[in-house]
Formats: sequence, C-alpha cells, structure tokens
Amino acid sequence: MRRQVLARGGRCVWAALVLVLLMVIPAATQEPGPRFSAWTQAVAVGPPLRVPGWYEACPFIAKGDLDLYFRKEVYVPATDTYQFDIYVVHRDGITEPWGTPVSLGAKINTPASNELCSFVTIDGHWLYFVSNRNDAGVEGGNYGAFDIFVSHRKDKDDPAGWEKPVNLGPYVNTAVNENGPSIFEDEATGKIVMYFTRAVSGKNKIFQTGLLDWDNPGPATQVPGLNAEGASDWHAFIRRRDGLEVVFASNRGGLPQSDLFVSTRPTTSSPWSTPVNLGPLVNDAARQEGRPSMSWDGDTLYFWTDRERYTGPEGSWWDMHVYKTTRTRITGKDK
Repeated sequence: MRRQVLARGGRCVWAALVLVLLMVIPAATQEPGPRFSAWTQAVAVGPPLRVPGWYEACPFIAKGDLDLYFRKEVYVPATDTYQFDIYVVHRDGITEPWGTPVSLGAKINTPASNELCSFVTIDGHWLYFVSNRNDAGVEGGNYGAFDIFVSHRKDKDDPAGWEKPVNLGPYVNTAVNENGPSIFEDEATGKIVMYFTRAVSGKNKIFQTGLLDWDNPGPATQVPGLNAEGASDWHAFIRRRDGLEVVFASNRGGLPQSDLFVSTRPTTSSPWSTPVNLGPLVNDAARQEGRPSMSWDGDTLYFWTDRERYTGPEGSWWDMHVYKTTRTRITGKDK
C-alpha cells in the first residue's frame, strides 16, 4: 500500500519525502559549537603560583574549574638537584582564591625522575601524565626518554589518592619523547581519543590514538591539518565539551619561539580548519607559549609562558609561569 502511494504521487511525493529527510537530518547531526568573543589580554594566574625564580608550567584545569594541576619545580636535598613534580591547587568557587599547592603523592612524583603535563578525565578518576621514570613502582617500565603514563584513583576528591601508574605501551610510547596527553570523550560518536605529542625527526608532531579502555590505546597516527612541515607542533588541547576547537603550540611560519594557535571544525568527524595564531593579546612575540588547557565551558584558557625575567642572587633567567586569558560566550548553551 505504501509503495502504491509513492508510485501515484510521482515527483511531488518524492520531493516531499526529500524535504522531510532534509528536515530530519540536522536533528541527528552534531549541534554547531558556541561562538565567543576574542580572547582578552593574558595575565599571570598569581599566588600561590608565580613564585619568583621557580618554574611553573604545564597547567591543566579540571572540569569543575576548581582544580588546577601544574608542573612545579622542586628541590631534592639528597641529590642537590632540581626536578619537576605534579601539584594541584583547589578553590572553593570560581571567584575564590586558589589554596595551597598539594603534591599528587609518592606514587606519581618520584625522587629520581621528572613528572609533568598532567590531564584528568571528566569523571576525575583517571590521570594521564608524562615522566622519564624507569623504576619498579610502575607497570610497563619506560620505552625511552619521556613516556606517557596513566593512573587511577577511587576517590576523585583525594588529590594524593592515585594508584600505581601504568605505561601506556608501544602504540603511544617509543624511544623518543612523548608528551602533552589530552583526552576528548566524543559524545557524538561514543569514541574516546587521546591527543599527544611525539618527536619526529627532531620536530614535535601532534598524534592521536583511540582508547579502547582508559589504559588501552590503539595505534597512533598524526592528526591531519594540525602539523606543519618543517615546524614543531605540540600540546594540542581539544575543547572537551564538544570537540570543535583545538588550541596548540607551534613555531610554524618561522617563529623564533612557539605561539598558541587555534583550529576549529563544524563536527567531530570533519577536518580541522587552517590554524590561526591567537594574536598579541595571548602570545608574546619574543617569548614562548606552551601547554594550553581550556576550561570546560570554553571561557578561560590557561597556558605557560616564559615572558617574565627573574634576577636574584643566584643569577638571572626567564621564568616559566602559568597565565590565563578569558573570553565571553556570544551564542551557545551554558555549561
């Protein structure tokens, strides 16, 4: 009976059917991303960060915007050396001051290695980080130089409750440096993708791998559209809510130091647009910017930069500190 109706209706019925389908399809596709104003002038995050003479870098802001993870330089008296550990600062509200930095604990930060560039999943139970550790306290050892590791915790409110970390294995880690893990949980496709950086012929390149489970990645490939020939591209951070915007560091275009660039896409299955420099309000033309991390709502961008000069009794050098820039949502849903 349905076939007879279509046959008798001819072109008019087919045209009506096509129109109905066109009306239905957009409802099944991904919603367009929000629109924002331009980023404001970047400023230092400030106390308890921005300690003069000490390196603080690799920021990561957790989903609720209340926990800021970062790489902190620490002194090791036993060896009279300095190394990097991962710390977190908490605040009780987005307008409240940051509290005292807390170490992620002895299972993450080890006295004989560097730990840096952390990322915590949306549910707060999985930590990805970078380390050159090669000790008995980690499963999988080390494939060479800096590798990416993952750790789990049962209580997401315990800053030092992380369990023994696991090396993510040979699909991700190689004999060269891997760095900058960033996870995107794609609600549109159900897939979980980790973006990270790998050194290729002396240049940093942005890779991606699908996670079959939180500690089980698949084969890794370079991300089309984000890597420029002859340049270093690194530390890609996807806007986690919808995956339609990525910010990353690059020295493309002959830059003397890396700047932050942005690329967008209309859906998570679409190619990335041509990357654009975030401009002078965010980037310092003479200094370096790296490891961006965007808040869940997309309104605040954290990153590190070495644009402040320290001079003291020990000497003079360019400090690494955590900065932030903000923007205003013009269209789109609230968080």
